[in-house]
Amino acid sequence: MNRRSVPCLLAVLVFAACIACAASAQVDVPTGTPDARAILDQVRTTWQGDSFHAVVRLEITFAGATKLHVLEVWTLGEDYALLRVLEPAADVGSGYLQIGDDLWYYSPTAGKAIKLPSMALGDALFGAGPSLSDLALDTLSEDFDATVEATDGGYSLTLVPHADAPVVYGKLELTVTNDYAIVRLVTYDQRGEAVRTATFSELVDLGGRKVPTLIVLEDTSGDRTVQQITNPEYNLNLDPSFFTLERLEGVE
Repeated sequence: MNRRSVPCLLAVLVFAACIACAASAQVDVPTGTPDARAILDQVRTTWQGDSFHAVVRLEITFAGATKLHVLEVWTLGEDYALLRVLEPAADVGSGYLQIGDDLWYYSPTAGKAIKLPSMALGDALFGAGPSLSDLALDTLSEDFDATVEATDGGYSLTLVPHADAPVVYGKLELTVTNDYAIVRLVTYDQRGEAVRTATFSELVDLGGRKVPTLIVLEDTSGDRTVQQITNPEYNLNLDPSFFTLERLEGVE
């Protein structure tokens, strides 16, 4: 997937899709007939905010083998992201920096940041699991038609990509609560078959924002990613000057 698609995940969270950055102000959802776009705008605001920081624990099961990664993530809008690896020990100090469509990878072993092709923003960072875009809370591409139905506990939305949209999925089904927290995201392929399901739970209240801190992504292939978000912070005092190659390389 690329930055304009929806994460294989989304959970996985913090890492291949991109959206127009959510405004920090709330969107008024009209009463009566639900408006899909207004609801999605509010979901983005709740999910992404204008800046984000957290420690993210990823337990990735791929082809029967399970690996653990712990990361620290900072983001600002959709154009800035810094990710630093805390575990495993062999990868401590390595990380990624995104500025717009530019992406760099740093490893202490190499001693120098290496620029990567922009398409890598949508690639799984560890061979499986989330991409950098997912970990930066990018999700819900703009390249779709959306419909919505009200439910007892919130809303059920269906997102169908435009014919020329640069995405690989055929349809998304999104379940959100009345206060616009994501509960479930089901991804369908072009044949209409469900290929992965992401569930979002263990919500915490951050200044009126209901944020899931446990995200489980399961593919029909049996692969699975469990993402635990620790101490999430939103709307921090960050600006673009925070996201530098020097900080990526640990010299700031």
